[in-house]
This record gives sequence, C-alpha cells and structure tokens, in this order.
Amino acid sequence: MKQASCNSGSGPAGRSLYPWYVLAILVLVYSVNWMDRYVLVILLEPIKHDLHLSDTDLGLLSGLAFALVYSLAGIPIARWADRGVRRSVISLGLLIWSAMTTLSGLAVTFAQLAAARFGVALGESACSPPACSMISDYFPANRRATAFAIYGVGISIGMALGLWVGGWANEWYGWRIAFMIAGIPGLLLVLVVRFTIREPVRGQVEQLPPDTNTYSLADTVRIILTRKSFLASAVGLGLCSFSGNAFETWTPVYLMRLYHMDTGTIGAWTGGIEGVGGIIGTMAGGLLADRLGMRNLRWYLWLPAASAGAMVPSMFLFLHTSQSSMFIFYFLTVICAGAYMAPVVAITQRVMPLRLRALTTALVYLLLNLIGPGAGPLVAGILNDALVGTYGSEAVRVSLTVTLVGALGGIALMLYAAQQLPKDLVSASRPERLPAAGGHGLEAP
Repeated sequence: MKQASCNSGSGPAGRSLYPWYVLAILVLVYSVNWMDRYVLVILLEPIKHDLHLSDTDLGLLSGLAFALVYSLAGIPIARWADRGVRRSVISLGLLIWSAMTTLSGLAVTFAQLAAARFGVALGESACSPPACSMISDYFPANRRATAFAIYGVGISIGMALGLWVGGWANEWYGWRIAFMIAGIPGLLLVLVVRFTIREPVRGQVEQLPPDTNTYSLADTVRIILTRKSFLASAVGLGLCSFSGNAFETWTPVYLMRLYHMDTGTIGAWTGGIEGVGGIIGTMAGGLLADRLGMRNLRWYLWLPAASAGAMVPSMFLFLHTSQSSMFIFYFLTVICAGAYMAPVVAITQRVMPLRLRALTTALVYLLLNLIGPGAGPLVAGILNDALVGTYGSEAVRVSLTVTLVGALGGIALMLYAAQQLPKDLVSASRPERLPAAGGHGLEAP
C-alpha cells in the first residue's frame, strides 16, 4: 500500500494543505458519528411513550448498552488499525454505523431498537482510534492538541445536528423518520473517505525511528501499568464525562417534564448551544493547551482539571436557577465540557509507543465511554425511577445534581496525572525493549 509522507512538504511543517484536508474530512466523519449518536437523545421521550419503556430502559439504550459494544469492539478494531490501513477501517465503520442508524427507524420493539443501536456502536468504535492515530502522523507534537481540538469540533457539530434534525424531524414526521434522515449523510461520505484520504507513514512527522516492535496484549498491559499519568487521566476523563453525559443526555427530558417544551424547541435551543458553545470550548482547550504546554507539559492536564472544575458549578446553576437565565449556564457548561478532552487525548499520544497509538486511544475511549456515556445516563435513569415516587417530575433534577460528584473525582485524578506526567514522558522518550519469550517485564535502556 503506497503511503503519503508527512515530511517532504506534505505535513503542516511543509507547504502542502493536504493534511488540513484530511483533518477536515475527519471532522465531517466525526460530526456524522455524533449526529447519529445524539439523534437518540432528543427522541428518548417520544420513544418511551411509543414503546412503553422506563427511564432505566432509556438509560440502558442511550448509555451502558451502547458504550459496552462501542468500547469492547474498539480494542480489536484498534489493534487492526495499528497494523493495517487506518483509512479503510474508518470508511468501513462509517458504512456500518450509518446503515444501522437508518435501520433504527424500523424498530417496533425495545429489543429491535437496542440491536440497531448495537450496530451503530460497533461501527462508531472504528472511528476515533484510527483517526487520532492518523492525526498524530500528520501533525507535529506541538500542534497536536490544536489538531485534536479541531477534530473534536465534530462532537459539537454532530450533537447540534442530532438535536436539531432529530427534534424537528420528530415534530414533522415522527421519531422513526428522524433516524432514517440522520443515517443518510454518512452513507454519502463513505466514498469520500475511502478514495480521497491517503495513509500517512507512522511517526515520520516526528522524525522518529520506525517502531518495528510487535506488541502483544501482555506487552501493552505492562506498558500501560508503568504510565500512571495515562491511567489516571483516562479514568479522570471518564469521570468528568460521567457527569457531562448524564447532564447532556437527560437535559431534553428535563426540559420536557419540568417546562413542557416540545422536541423542536428543545432541539433548536440545545442544538444551537451545543454547536456554538462546544466549538468555542473545544478550540479554546486545544489552543490553550498547546500554548501553555510550551512552558510546561503538565498544562495538558492542568487545563482539563480547571475546565471540569468550572463545569460543575455551571451545571448546578442550570438545574437550580430560573427558566429565564438557565440557558446562560447551559452555554457555560457546554464551553467547559468541550475544553477538557483534546488536551488529554493529545498528551496520551506522547506517552505511548508509535505502534500502540490507535490501541491506547481505544483504551482511553473504552474507559471514557464505559464510565461516561455508559454509566452516566444509566445511573441518572435508575435514580429517576427510584426518586419519581418522592419527587415526581422533579426527580430528574435531583438525579442530575447527584451525578455531579463524578466530575469531582475526575478533577482529582487529572491533578494526580499531571504530577506523574514528567516521569512518564522520560520513559516514553526511550525505545521499548520487549522481553524475550519467557522473559519478565519491560526494560527501557
């Protein structure tokens, strides 16, 4: 397979605009990824009434069931991406999740809808690990958080489109047609990815020697266990996302139940805020991390801790302020929630070997998705069902307030990771010497 060099004028350090074209296409792919994921969020309440589901069912559907498939499938897919052509992995995943989003509209039972969403999760697990690995090979380390932030803008665009398209499509045609409409863009984008993106040479933009190691699962586990900043930041990211995903998944339901807003109005408000606020937060997080990281690399973790620290009070005020001002705090929450992911992903790429970048990204997303999108919406749904007898429609407000404790744990872990980072960066700068057959442990000469 012919590969495109990232030096020789084809990377950002050179004069070619091609890396930026690749990044733009990956942003579109990531936008479709999140649109197809988030169209479900705005449709939870009509699906609940149509299929006669509980809030726990909705939490499983939007949270843990999706996250389990997404996270567990991501590991073998990422190992494939570390060995194969990452562009092809992404295009195949895009085809699968777009088709399964369309098929979600044909479901007439909970089991059928869950099966379709499992298919969406399987396809989407093939997106970010290979995409982040490719971005690392197109952009140098001192611009990588910015590149990941631009890639992360796809979250905000996709969430906005999912909420807006899903909300209005439901008002006009019903929730089944909303799924079908959401699946179409990805099906059109598959050919663009497959035939216009070239596979970059691994590590050449950093002028690193080729990594010829073949890492077994045991090797990978040993490396990860020696990089304490990696584990702490990945779990910390998941805990921050636990609070953020519970909040974002259940906010439309919260607005329907307490303020009796329709899906079109909610989609317009939350979609617009997620789009604008998310882009501001994501870009600010990446740009600031790269700027401050030139002084001290621990800013790649200090900054996420600070943004999560600001997110907690803004969420609380959204839930406990008047209707006239609550969307101001929603906007601030979205900005803060958008700022912490790109710096964490960028720094985890620095502390791992070249041939493990897709896999370690998948591990970050595994922890992120199991703890965040997996557990967050589910725990909130369980709390809703448990508290509705006492609090009535106010139960969802109480549940979302309780889930804020997750972000507090995430902040503590980010700060611990920042403390461990310098030692891990020293380890990452040395070539890995894998143990011989029957050997014990990893040696770093």
